[in-house]
Amino acid sequence: MLRADFSSPSTTSAFTAASGNSDGFSDEKKHTQATNIKFGDRFRTICPVFSKSLLDRVNLEINHDDRYFCSELVNNFLDGHRGVRYIHSSNIFESLDFTINSENPLFTARLCFEMPIHFDENSHLMNKEVFQARLTTSSVAIRALCSEALDIMADEFQWRDRSVNVVGIYLIRYPLIPSRGIKGMRWHKDPGKKSMVVQLNDNTNATKTGVKYSGGGLNIGKKSPGSKVTFPVKGTVENYPYGPHDEEIGNAGHMFSNDQGDLIHQPEDIVYHSENSDDLAEKRIIVVLVDD
Repeated sequence: MLRADFSSPSTTSAFTAASGNSDGFSDEKKHTQATNIKFGDRFRTICPVFSKSLLDRVNLEINHDDRYFCSELVNNFLDGHRGVRYIHSSNIFESLDFTINSENPLFTARLCFEMPIHFDENSHLMNKEVFQARLTTSSVAIRALCSEALDIMADEFQWRDRSVNVVGIYLIRYPLIPSRGIKGMRWHKDPGKKSMVVQLNDNTNATKTGVKYSGGGLNIGKKSPGSKVTFPVKGTVENYPYGPHDEEIGNAGHMFSNDQGDLIHQPEDIVYHSENSDDLAEKRIIVVLVDD
């Protein structure tokens, strides 16, 4: 999901680099220092996140942006390519990367490159039109979603009358096809001091009559000291799903800091339940990284 270095398009491959630790889970969730503090950094689950009417518009536009997000193209990519493949444009994104790493495919659109932004005394984004005009999408709804995400973070982290630096905003689409879930994602700490990750869509089928997949939340843990490879201390791993009981998990997410302690995180594995070979499901998230 998140990557420790977003300096170039090719770095999106590390969203899916394998480095799991199945023995690391603790028996129960526990706060390590105080409420909303985990391993020295702030961590909080939020649900719901965005206004429903705006999120509905966003998901509808992305659903219709299916020229590249289809079973045939995904399977062709999986059969014939390793590394990063660039998709120069779509209906709504200026550019996309298709990445396969450790057998986990994903499409990534970088919506925002590094830029300073400012908030007023009420934690509302100033010069919103200027900010939105610099985003690499033609979608008015997605631009508004990015602004709303920053307002939500500003309220949580108390950026009142403050200037901060957006490290990056990413829209990530994980295609899920039968017999292929997601597993072995990398443990890491984000480059920005503050992060928000939200799942935008749910995991049900089109008729809302069944769950297509389970899992896909966020695992967190305490970073093991003295190692060049990031992995958690055994017994410290905790799992935080995007929704209760893996049902209707859209519009839920997590906000956390990355600058105080030893908090690291990893996308949870996904198990796919559909037996229809043409049934392409999706985990769709937005990732916002900010330095303050």
